[in-house]
Order: sequence, then C-alpha cells, then structure tokens
Amino acid sequence: MGIDLLDLTFRVEKEFDIKLERDGLVEFLHAGNTGEPPTGAWTDIRVRDFLEYVRENLERQKVESTAEIYERVCDIIAETLGVDDSEITLDAWMVKDLGME
Repeated sequence: MGIDLLDLTFRVEKEFDIKLERDGLVEFLHAGNTGEPPTGAWTDIRVRDFLEYVRENLERQKVESTAEIYERVCDIIAETLGVDDSEITLDAWMVKDLGME
C-alpha cells in the first residue's frame, strides 16, 4: 500500500469519522484491480471503486451518509494527490490517471 493511499485513507477517516480497516483495504485493492496497473504499480483502482468502498464503510459503521460524499471524497483526492478537481471522474484510475503512488 503506497503512501498516497495511506494518506487518502487517514483523511477520509478524519473527514467522515469512520475507521477503514487496513485488512479490508488490502482486500478491496485486490478486488478492485480491474485494469492493468501501470508499470511499477501493483494495483490500480478507479475513483468509483474507492468511493464505493467509502460508502460501504459509512453504511456498515452506521454513519449517516450525505449527498455530498462524492464531492467530499473528490476534494480529499484532489488535495492529497495535487490534482485539479476537473481531472477526477468516476472512471479515472487513481495511479494511471491521477498519479497516486
């Protein structure tokens, strides 16, 4: 698990006051690896996969979700990865398209 993903995880946990279990995150990464990862990356996931993982955790931990989950997660991704909001789409790959390490 790369430092950017850990940073994203910590920021999401703080923003939504939830806990994303590291074992669950590793399982999620393996399950979400639906594309060929770029050279040097062992996995790549889409923004939609990460967003769904956050939603599932909010639901499982009985945290009332809001309509702004997508916007809040996109803001966290933009800040963490140093990308413009316009680059973040549901189909964007976190490593290949957004430069996550």
